[in-house]
This record gives sequence, structure tokens and C-alpha cells, in this order.
Amino acid sequence: MERIRNWLLPVLTAALQLAYWPGRALREDDPAVGAVQLVAALTAAAALTAALAARRRRPVAAALAVEAVLIACLPLPQDATLVHALGVLIALYSVAVRCPGRTAAVVGPVLAVCEAGRSVLVLEPGVEAAGEAAVNCVLFLTVVGLGRSRRRWLAGRRTAARDLARAESERARAALTERERLARELHDVSAHHLTSVVVTADAALRLGDRKPELSAQALEFAADTGRETSAALHRLVALMRTSAADEESPLGERVAELSAGFARLGLHPAVRVAPEAAPLTGPTAEAAFAIVREALTNALRYAPGSTVRIHILAGTADGTVDVTVEDDGAAGGVPGGVPAARQRLGGGRGTVGMRERATALGGTLAAGPRPDGAGWAVRAHLPGATSPLHRQSAHHGPGPLHQRALQQRALRHRALRGLDLSDGAVALAVATLPVFAVVVEEPTAVALACGPAVAHALGLLWRRRAPWAVLCAVLATAWLAPLGLAFGLLSPDVALCLVVAGAVAECVAVYAVGAFAGPAGVTWPVIGAAAAGLSLSCLALAAADGMAQLAEDGGGIGLLLFLGAVVGVAFLPPMAAFWGLGAAVRTRRERVRAWEDHALTATVWSAVAEAHEERRRIAVELRGQVLRHADAVVARAEAGDLGGVATEARAGLSAMRELLAALREVTAPGDVPEQRPHPQPVPVPS
Repeated sequence: MERIRNWLLPVLTAALQLAYWPGRALREDDPAVGAVQLVAALTAAAALTAALAARRRRPVAAALAVEAVLIACLPLPQDATLVHALGVLIALYSVAVRCPGRTAAVVGPVLAVCEAGRSVLVLEPGVEAAGEAAVNCVLFLTVVGLGRSRRRWLAGRRTAARDLARAESERARAALTERERLARELHDVSAHHLTSVVVTADAALRLGDRKPELSAQALEFAADTGRETSAALHRLVALMRTSAADEESPLGERVAELSAGFARLGLHPAVRVAPEAAPLTGPTAEAAFAIVREALTNALRYAPGSTVRIHILAGTADGTVDVTVEDDGAAGGVPGGVPAARQRLGGGRGTVGMRERATALGGTLAAGPRPDGAGWAVRAHLPGATSPLHRQSAHHGPGPLHQRALQQRALRHRALRGLDLSDGAVALAVATLPVFAVVVEEPTAVALACGPAVAHALGLLWRRRAPWAVLCAVLATAWLAPLGLAFGLLSPDVALCLVVAGAVAECVAVYAVGAFAGPAGVTWPVIGAAAAGLSLSCLALAAADGMAQLAEDGGGIGLLLFLGAVVGVAFLPPMAAFWGLGAAVRTRRERVRAWEDHALTATVWSAVAEAHEERRRIAVELRGQVLRHADAVVARAEAGDLGGVATEARAGLSAMRELLAALREVTAPGDVPEQRPHPQPVPVPS
């Protein structure tokens, strides 16, 4: 499959070029196409195809090879490299995606200089060659920006895959690690308790005739040691029966065990649970635990290696629970792990699920960048079962937490925060397009056209973080051309170029709303808003160009409104297409991130559950075998049966050793050893 992906695009490009030239020339029997040119065209197509096929493995070499082949094709007619010129953009995109930024910053200018040299040799020196060189520079910058954006996306997916693989590895070792830990604890119990009882009882039985006082001492020692053994095993069984996997377990224990699982994956959780919150169970505790789990998963995804502070408070009077989870933003070594990149993730951080859990109980949740430093913060307020007022408060205006969320959201929209090369490349390309149109139509007016064109596209720098505001700014600045025409600053042709070519800015803004502003059910009105805005700016241009008088003579304001409606309807299909593309990209992005977050959370939780299951299984064996013999040792000792004490101690020690042997068996990760039959007592050498 990878080989097909490598060769498909180069082969298609070469086929299109050969079909256009020399294919068309041969069909038309052009005498200028000779055998030498035919061989040269086929050789160039083969060389470009081979170079582009290596763009994934060696992108820099592929880009330079494509440019070298194009330079070698200069003696051929200009049509011979028309489609082949796209190979430079394809190779440059691969460089931006697969190479560091410094490499792309060097390769891009090198290709631009080579293309400028080709333009000078092919075209007449002067305005035409300079214009093509400028167009190439804009195209190269745009391609590099798009490539860098794709590189960040792929880096995020690789990071998610590494996190998931690490979590899977931890899950696979969870049961084995738990068996090893419990084996050490059980070995201490068997070595220091049951063995000493067996040795003491056997010694007293052998020396009872000569030292009868040893029997009484051995019985007393057996009774005391048996009680200690039984108490220690009961405590161990009780500990093993509680786990974060058990919904009836107290909130404090569940959060502590969950944090320990994430600590094994590289996080540094610092847990502080208030004494009144630690024993909580029920729906509120379940929601608080789920919010902590999701927040830890997000921290592992977007800030691996960070320190995460977990603070849980509970109100003693009303039963409310306040949950705070903050990380310090230390995205150790993760590409794109800077705060700005994290802010752009927005809803991809799993806040929707956490907020749904909070609102289901009538609570509130705020998630966003920390105002006091780097990192991310999640704060939830969950009312208790006895606090219905908190359920009503969600319907009586924004509270302090909601206001805090709005403030944090406003912080994310500060100017110049999080801008990157792809945003600048898109804005520059959109601003340059109408300027090029003016160059073709009226070169002397380029200086006057630059201002409105740049102002119209400038807002696109913030299209990811404030798409609705950017759309409003783009629609507002579209009126600069009609106003310039009305005040005599621009000619009608220049104003028409700015409006028509500048409509690309509206298309990009509509795409941004569909891709970044929210779900499709919320953003679809942008289609009508953009079409209406473009229609009004076109009417303003017509009015400024003297069409108002014509409309008044031929039907008045009604004709203008009719024309505006027709133009607006004509704009609806392209606006719907760009919005649909953005909505589709958003849906795919959210689906991928939701799957990654779900898989990571499920894997970590599975590790906790498997460790709990291993403890539960061992607790059943302890309670069914070893504890019964430990209790029997005490009963025999209290009854004065020294022989029975020795027998029961041997049986308990044998059962303990059987259990230890089962725990220490080398099994496949995640496998649970099969249950062994009840062991028979074996003699212990004295």
C-alpha cells in the first residue's frame, strides 16, 4: 500500500503531462515535434516520476532532483513542463511535512531562486518574469505552511500512538507486577509467622518429655503468632478487596490508585483529598472520579511528564464536591507541545464528556489554560444529593466558575498568541491574489490596491482561534474597495479586482468557521451570513460605480434588491461547499482524537482493573485456604492440642507456598493462573 501511495501521484502527473504535450502536438501532427524532443520528453517524465516517488524517504533530494530536471528541460517548448512544474510544489510539501523547519526554510528559498531563474530564461525579463517569480514565492510559502500544519498533525498522532503503546505495555504488566508485589508481602507473612510456629511446635513435641514447660510456651507462642498471622492476612485481604475498579470503593482510594497507574506512565500526580471527601461514594463521587480520570488522560496526551496537582474538597453541610486538576504544561519533547498548540486543541481535550458528567448532576465545569502560568486546569463543582439549589443555579445566569471560564476563553483570543507559519502563509496567499489581479488589469494602481487587500486578509491570521470574529472582520473589510471607489481613490477596474479576487478571503473564513468554531449544527448559518455579506459588498460596489442611478431609472431600489438577492443565491453553493469541507475536517479530527483519548483511557483503566482482579483472585485463595489454617492454629493452641497446632501450621504454610509458587510462575502478560486444587499438607523438615 505504501508503494502505491508513493508512485500514484507521480505517475498521474507524468501521464497528464505526456497527454498534454507531446500528446496533443502529435494528435495535431505538429511538425515541430521531432524524435529528439519526444525522447527528451519521455526521459524527463521518467526522471521526474522516479524523483517524486522517493519524496517520502528522501524529500530534500527529491525536491532538488525535480528542480534539476525542470532546468534541464529548458530547451524544450514551454508546454513540455507545464504539468511537471507541479512536481516542485509536491516535493516541497513533502520537505515541509517530513523535515525540520530549518530544512524547509533553506530548501524553499533555493527552489524559489531556481524558479525565478527559469522564469527569466523562459519569459521576457521585466514585469512578466517578476510577476511569475512573485507568484511562485507565494505558492511556495503557502505549500510550506500547509506542510508544517500537516507535520504537526502527524506528530500529534505519533505521540498519541506512543502513549497508547506505553499504556498497553503497562496494562500487559499490570497483573504480573501485582503478583510480584503481593508475593513479597505474602512471603514476609509466611517466613516470619507460620514457619516459626511450625519450628516451635515441632521442637516442643520432641523435647516434651525432658522439658514439659516447652509445651505450654509453644502453645502460648502459637496462639499469639496465629492471631498476628490471621490479623495480618485479614488486613491484606481487606486491602486487596478495595480498588479503583470497584465503584463502591471510597473516592480517596480510587483516586489514589488511579494516580498511581498514571504515575507508571510518566506523569507526576500530586493528590490531595480532603478528609471529608475521601470516604464518599455514589453518583457525585463517581462523577468526580471520572473527571479526574479524563483530566489525567488529557495531561498524559498533551503534557507527558508534567506534574499534575489533584485537589478534591467536599462540603460537610451540603455534600458538594469541588475537583481541581492542574498540570504545569511540561510537554516534554512532544512536537507542538507548546501552550499555543494546546489551546488550539479546544474541544479535542475531552472537556465535552467531563462537562456532561458535571451538568448531569446540576454542576459546572471550567477547563482551559491556567491564568497563573503555563499548563491546563480543570475545575468542577458537583452538588451533592442534598443540594438541589445547585441544580437550579445552572439556570440563573453565569456563576463564578462560568465567568472564570469566559475569562480563560478570552485569554485564548489574545492577539499574536499561537500564530504559526501556516496561518501566515494562508493570509499572505489570500492577500496576494487580488494584488496579482490588479497587476494584470492596471499595474500602475498596485500601490493603492495593497492596503485594502492586506487589510481584507489580515484577520485570517486568527482563523483557528476566533473564526466568527475573523468572518465578521473579513466581511467588514470587503467594503474597503467600494468605499475607495466612492471616494475616488480606486478605479472601477481595481475595485472590481479587489472584490472578486478578494472573495477567496470569505471562502477561507467560512471554512475556518466550519472547521474550528463548533459542531455543524451550530455553524451552518455561516453559509447564509457569508453569502449575504458578499452580496451587500457587490451591491455597494455597483452603487459606487454609478449603478444606483441606472437602477433608479430602470426600476428603483427594488431592482437593486432583486439583483442583490440573485447574487446572494449564486454565492450560496460555493459558501456551502467550503463550510461543508471545514465541517468534514472537524468531524474527522474530533473522531480521531476521541478514539485516541478513549483508547488511552480504556487501556489505563484496564490496567487498574486487571491489577484489581489479580488482588481479588488472590484474596479468594487466601480466605479459602491460608486464613482457614491460620484460624485453626489459634483454635488448636487455645485447646492445648500441640500436635494439631503443628499440623495446621504445616497445612497453612504449604498452602501459602503453593500460592507463592503460583504467583511466581512466568505467565503471559495479563493471563491469570488457573485455580489449583486444595493442597495437601506436606511435612516440613525440622
